[in-house]
Order: sequence, then structure tokens, then C-alpha cells
Amino acid sequence: MLRDSPYSPAFERRRFAADVVQKAVAQGGLTLLVEGMAGMGKTFLLRELGIAGQESSSWPVYFANADEIECGEPYSFIERFAASGLFDGWDFEPDRETQPIPVARECLRRFRENAADGAVVLIDDVQWIDTESQRVLRYVIPRIHRRHVLLGFGARTPYEQGSFGQVLAELISHSPQDLVHQIDPLTTDEIRAFAADRLGTGVSARTGERLLKATSGSFLRLDAILRQLTPDEVAHLHLIWDLPIRGATSDENPLLHGFRELSAPARATTEIVCLAGHEMSRADLHAAADLLGEPVELSEPSAAGVLSESGFGATIVPRHALVAQAIRDTIAADRVRAISRALATITSGYRSVRHALKGAEQWSEELGKQVNYYVSEALDHGGFGNASDILRTALDLADDTATRQELLISLAVAHIRGKTGYLILDLADEYERLPPSTLRDFILIVLAAHRVESELPQEQVMALLALESSDPDDRTVSAFLSFLVVIMTMRTNDPSMVPLLIDHARTLFEKAPADAVELGDARLAWMVAPQEYLVLLDCYRTVHDQRMFELPAVAEALPELERRIEEMPDGPLKVDSLVAVSGAELALGRFAAGERLARRGVELLDRVSEPWAAGTARLILADCLVLRGDYAEAGTLIDLSEEIAFDALDVETRPTFAALRAIIAAIRGGRDIERHLELARHQHEIMWEGYAADTAVMAECEAARAAGDPEGVLRASQGPTVDRLSNTHRGYLTYRVLALIDLGRLDQAADLIEELAAWRDVHWLEYWGSLDWLRARLAEARGDASTARRHYESAVAVDGLPLPQALTFADFGVFLNEQGAHEEARRVTEKAIEILERLGAEAYLSAVRARFSPASPAAQSPAARLLATLTDRERQIVEQLAEGRSNNQIAESMVVSVATVRSHVSNVLRKLRLSSRGEVARLLREAGATPE
Repeated sequence: MLRDSPYSPAFERRRFAADVVQKAVAQGGLTLLVEGMAGMGKTFLLRELGIAGQESSSWPVYFANADEIECGEPYSFIERFAASGLFDGWDFEPDRETQPIPVARECLRRFRENAADGAVVLIDDVQWIDTESQRVLRYVIPRIHRRHVLLGFGARTPYEQGSFGQVLAELISHSPQDLVHQIDPLTTDEIRAFAADRLGTGVSARTGERLLKATSGSFLRLDAILRQLTPDEVAHLHLIWDLPIRGATSDENPLLHGFRELSAPARATTEIVCLAGHEMSRADLHAAADLLGEPVELSEPSAAGVLSESGFGATIVPRHALVAQAIRDTIAADRVRAISRALATITSGYRSVRHALKGAEQWSEELGKQVNYYVSEALDHGGFGNASDILRTALDLADDTATRQELLISLAVAHIRGKTGYLILDLADEYERLPPSTLRDFILIVLAAHRVESELPQEQVMALLALESSDPDDRTVSAFLSFLVVIMTMRTNDPSMVPLLIDHARTLFEKAPADAVELGDARLAWMVAPQEYLVLLDCYRTVHDQRMFELPAVAEALPELERRIEEMPDGPLKVDSLVAVSGAELALGRFAAGERLARRGVELLDRVSEPWAAGTARLILADCLVLRGDYAEAGTLIDLSEEIAFDALDVETRPTFAALRAIIAAIRGGRDIERHLELARHQHEIMWEGYAADTAVMAECEAARAAGDPEGVLRASQGPTVDRLSNTHRGYLTYRVLALIDLGRLDQAADLIEELAAWRDVHWLEYWGSLDWLRARLAEARGDASTARRHYESAVAVDGLPLPQALTFADFGVFLNEQGAHEEARRVTEKAIEILERLGAEAYLSAVRARFSPASPAAQSPAARLLATLTDRERQIVEQLAEGRSNNQIAESMVVSVATVRSHVSNVLRKLRLSSRGEVARLLREAGATPE
């Protein structure tokens, strides 16, 4: 089942607050306790609760928070509580001798006077409420919480024994009508969703993990870091792989509370487990502790919630990864080295090498051998992340210039091989200082290519491309660079040099070594595959021809290219080749072949290291799945793709995936379409055009059409952004024709249809609806029934892609019904409904069902068809408008804000094509739907 993309924690908390208010109103009151560690966002949630209360109920909102400096002052909080406005004219001045019950009764009396019709009462930081005020509240709460009162409390955990937060938790947990809501530290996925919501673009998984480490999952710390970003930094985030982390506070970490309370032996055991960074068997834990000469103490950290057992006690792990990180940050350097040396002895592979490096006080020849052997093995098996981590850790230890230079080279070559050169940009200055060499210059060029909006060092590029050398290593690097330059030039807004660069690259690969045994530096062996690069370069020539609309040349080249690709060994270059030819097949209108090749490329991704076009491989298949109406599989693929899109080289896929998600959400009536569209609009800011460069425009058109907004379709399908698109098949023009017809602008629609007829199969494809469908709609609008029927019959006779096919059937059904062919109309419309139900196209289903009811064969009037486009809530608004009610009256009757009603009224008038609310009653009479 297709799931929505992860929602921002801020969005989820707003939605939770709205649900709580709705429940409180429905049951006549509710008590909510929001609990969590410091910085998790309890105050934010209480504030959202207040906002939701103001918008969704007629209850006034009162807010008070306790203060730590007053927690020893009797009745100090009650005075704050009174000052919130809940107790007008409060002049009651209790002192230390005053008993709580009289104060509580006075509070109740005033509450009944001032909040007789209900209230939202929010109290934050209850852990600091003074003892006397706590006793007053314990008396008051049970006597008001079912009197149309929403009580919301914010309490910091962990609770101390007998604290007010603990009392509230116990009190509320016994009531099935009340709620205790725990706010946990944010996860990496939640942090990435928060960043997307706040910044308008996503961040990489790696950046999410860095933010998690910097914030310990704190909502407030994350918010502070994101607010520190400058407008210029935010504007470039959609093109880069990281963001600067500033503004993280150094407050006492609340995650360490349980650890601080442990005895010394328990802390020592906990440190071993946390430094291990993985599950530890009891035997390994005891072995490590024995090497350190320490006892093992597990009962205390388990009871404190710091460590936990898994596998029925077979292994020990930190209770939470954030807790483990917080504890690691407190351990002294000498202690870290001692534990790491012990762990290196009892582990193997990556873990052993990493622990050995962490445990060493200085670099040694033996360590160098371990590192080189492990990195070589890891890279050969696709372990780029582990290899990078080992090399980075080794760099921290290397103390002589020669060793450090070799490690830097190894790290750069590893990242270039893994297509993640952007991850070493922080070391750019050190690479600049390396001794001159072909390899060093090559690395600097690659780093420059990853910098946002920076110019390539053209002089260095040309020097390496023109290099005449007898050294096989230099010739290999030069050939590989020529391939990268082809890719970089294709990703510009001026690809005119691509054919010449491809020819030059072919020449260099023909001169390069054909066997890695010729190389002096084994780290470059992965670059040696000249025959495979020659195939890929020929595929890139086809991509260029496609962009230049030289489609006959593309069609002629594809059969031989696909044969050569099949002969290639499975690997990343084969995937890149499949990406190129699958896009070309789709450009030729050969949908089945394009989808088959795209799927083959994605299947290979599971078995090979990432290719240069990893994102595009998945994007093409996802686009095919969306066109084919398989939204569930498309959604699953998009979920996966969005996880890695911000780590992939082809950054242009990031907004395109968001656009595809927006299209699916629009068709299926999903939530939060605007957020997906906001991310998709970054596609317009990328200077080069990748696959499906107009997907953001298509998403805007689909969202507008699904909402019944033809004017919105016209706005989305015109303007400078649309005019500058070149690598496009102008599917948005299909939407535009339909919108022009809906708006009665028939001459413009006719002119555009003729243009599409001339462009058919070259500049415009019928993936989004056939020419016969458009001509049928136009003839119908002009009253030419015979022409309309002829085109409709041709349109539905062809098995097209499901959504446009269903909408064609639906339009044909309406036409037949109006022509009096009721039985035929019923059959045609049922076919449309069957397809839409299979697709889950909820945004269209209700309108199609309403436009023609099998139980009532009479043709619907134009007014009735307009009413059928409204949602249930909009229909309620219409009925009240017809009665002449004001926005304030409607808001009161529907328990929503006036602003919400104002927005609904604007949408209703737009959908009904009315200029004023006074015309609503007339339209209802025309539709035969006048309210009684």
C-alpha cells in the first residue's frame, strides 16, 4: 500500500493537537499530559494545542507556565495561573499559613464564573510547580475536566518519585477518555522530514545523522540549528550534500540522567558496551572487561534504562543509540584508547581495524598494513562507507606527512569510485597542498565539480585531456576524466560540445590500458574497462541526439546499442547504459520497451555498486509506474529513492521525485500535496535538464486538474519557466487543451490541438491523453455531436495508459448521456469507474460517479456537474451560502475558524465559476438541489 512520505514532526504535532481539540469538544472535555525530556518540543505542542483550540472551538485559551526559581514559594504558581486571565479580578492572597482547600475552592468559584462555556487551559513545566499549588490543582482538576474544559500539561521526564508529573501520569492513565502523550527524541527520518518542511528541500541521510548527533534528537536544538542557516545557504541546499551545523547548544544532555546515577562499576560496563558500537555477547563483554581488569555490572544500567538485553539475554546493547552517543562523548581519551584496544582483540574485520585505530596512540607500519588490506577488500565488495570510515579514522592518527598524503589519496580514490566525491570537500585545502601529479590534479577537478555553482578549472581540465604520457596510470586517469567531462557537459544548459567531447573520450579510452595489471597504482584498477566505457559513450551520444530531437538517428542506433549493452558484464556502467537507452525508448513513444529497460537497470542496482545515474535509473522506472497507474509500486520505489536522492550525484532527480509524489497524491486525494509541490519547484532552479525536466510542471497541472481548477492548469502550463524547457514532450499541453475547453476558450483549444497534431510523436507524446480525446472534447463543446462521437469511439478503442483512458471513458459517458444513449452511457461510465477504482484515483472518482448515476439515467445539467466537483465540506458551505449566512455564522455552526471558512468560500466560488456568493442559490436551483 502506498504510504505518504514522512511528515515533519512539526506537521505531525499540529495534526495531533487538532485531533485532541476535536476529541475534547466531542466528549465535553479532556485532560492531556505531554511528557518528555528537556528540549523535545513539549512547549511547541502545547502552543499548537492553543492555536488549534482557537481555530476549532469557541473555547477561550489560557496559558501559564511554572518557573524553576519559584518552585519553593507557596502558591506562586496559583498566582501565575490567575494572571493568565482565567480568574478576572483575582485579589486572593494566600500565604504560608493558608490551607490549600480554601484556595482550591476559590479557584473553582472563579473558574465557574469566567469559563462556564468551556475553556482550553494549558500549563507548562509542571515539574516546577510549588507543593502548595500542586495540592490546589489536584483538588481542582477532577472537578473541572468534564465541564467542557481541555486541560493540557507539559511535564519533563524522567519523573522523580512522587513528583506532580508522576501523579498526573497515574491519574490520567486510569481514564479512557484522557491522554498521556510521550514525546521521544527525533529519529533521523523525522529530522530529514523536519528539514524538508522548514527549508523547502530535503537533506541527505548523512546530514540527518549529523544533525541527530548534534541535537541528541532535541526538537528545540534542531529548530535552533535550522534557524542559523542564511538565506543564501538555504537557496543552495537542493544542489548540495550537506549543510552547516551552527547553533547547537552545550547544555547538560538530558540523555545522560540515568548514566550519571550509576555506580562506578556500572558506568565502566556501560562505557564498554557504548564504545563497542554494536551488540555485544555476554562472553565478549566479559572478555573485554577481563582484559581491562574490571568486573561486569549489568543489573544497574538495565534497571536505569541505559542498557538492555536482546536475544533473551544473549546480547547487550545500549537502550537507545542517542544515549550511547551521549555517553561516548563523556569518556576521557585515555579510557577510550584502553577500551578500544580490548575491543580490537575480541572482534574482527571492520570492527577490529576501527577499534585498533581508536586504541592506538601513534601510527605504525603494522596499522598501515591492516588499514590498506581492509580498505582494498572493502572497496572490492562495495563497502565504500566502511572503507571511508577506516581511512578517516586513520587520518586522525597519522603523524607524518608521507603517510597522511597516501591516506588522503586513498580516501579520494575510494570516494570517486563510490561516486561520493562531495564527502571529501572538507579536505579540499589539504588536497591543494599535495605534491603536483596527474592524480592530484584529477582529484582537484573532481572536487571542483561538486562545488555549487563554481567554475571548473578549465586550464587543468584541458591539460589533463591533452596529456601525452607513456605512463599507464596517467593515461587511465586522463581517459576517465574525459568521461567525467562528458557527463559534466551534458549537465549544463549548453550541450553543444558533447559530440566533440565524446569523440575525444573515445580516442583516450582506445589508448588507455586494457588490463589493470599494466597499472603501477592498484588503487586505479576499477577505472580500467575501456570497452564498457565505449558502449556508454555511444549511449550518451544517443541521449544528446534525443535532446536535439534527432529522433530518426536515435531510433536507428538503439537496436545495436541494446545488443551491445546485453553483452556487457553486470556492473554500474551497464546500469548507466540502460538508463540512457530506456529514456530514449520512452522519448520515441515506445513505452513498453522503455519500462522494460528501466526495470532491468533498477534490478541491477541491487547487485552492483552505485552507477553515476543511480537516481535517474530509479526515476525513469518510477515515472513509468506512475504513467502506468501502478501507484503502489511507484510509491515504494519513490520511498527508497528519496532515502538516497540526497546522497546521489544526479541531484536533478531530487525535485523530480517530489513531483512524482505530488502527482500520485493529487490523483489519489492524498494529503499535503502543496509540500511535495514546493520541493518539486526546485526543478526550475537547476540550470541543466535531466530526464523528465517538466515533471514539476506536470505535477502542478495534475494537482490543479484533480482539484477542478482549469485556471490553475493554465497558470501552471505557461510562462518563462515552461518556455525555456527543451528536453520535454510537453505533456502539460494535454492538460492545457482540456482546461481551455472547460473554460470555453474553444478557438485557443483548437489552435493548440493543431499544433499537437503537427508535433505528435516528436515534440508531444500521447502518454497523457490521445489526440482523438482532445478532438472529441472540442467537437462536443462546439455542439458537433457526430464528430465528437467519431473521435470518442476512436479514443476508447485504443488501449492507452489507465488514467487518461479512464477520463476519456468518463467524458464519453457524459456525452452519450446527453445524447440520450443512456444504456451505452452507463456501460462506458462503469468502465471509467472500474479503472479509477483500480487506480485508487479518489480525486476523480467522486466527480465521475456524480456526473452520471446509473440509477438515474437523466442527463445532469451543467450546474449539477459543477456541484459534483465539490468535496463534502465544500457542499456544506454551499448549502449555508444559499441560506444567506455570513462567514461568522458558518464558522460557528461548523466549529471552524472564520479564516478557514473564508478559504472554503473562495474555493467554492472558483469551482462553481461564480463571481459572488449571492449566485450560489441560483446555481442550486438550476441543479435541482435547492435546500429545503
